[in-house]
Amino acid sequence: MNRLTAFLILMMTSGMLHAACDIPQSFWDWPRSANAVLSLKEIRPCIDSYLSDPKSKLVIHHGTGDEDTLHSGELRAWLMSLAIDPSRIADASDMPKGLSIETPDR
Repeated sequence: MNRLTAFLILMMTSGMLHAACDIPQSFWDWPRSANAVLSLKEIRPCIDSYLSDPKSKLVIHHGTGDEDTLHSGELRAWLMSLAIDPSRIADASDMPKGLSIETPDR
């Protein structure tokens, strides 16, 4: 493989590390468990991106209201119970309402 091909492959895969995933409101309507969090198809791209890079972080974006703040804390606790390092989880109350997670570019 020549250097140009290797560079192009590297550039294409590095762009795939970023993922943004919205958490549906309906997720909070049902009892939650570790299995429920893992089976939530909406966050799978973010978890896969996080697991693919040992230096990546997860950012939990949430609204400023009480309910969104509580959901953010609960999601953080569930992620930590699934062995996601708490030092690699950041919190950002930068949405008007709702909850999403992302693995930002470094």
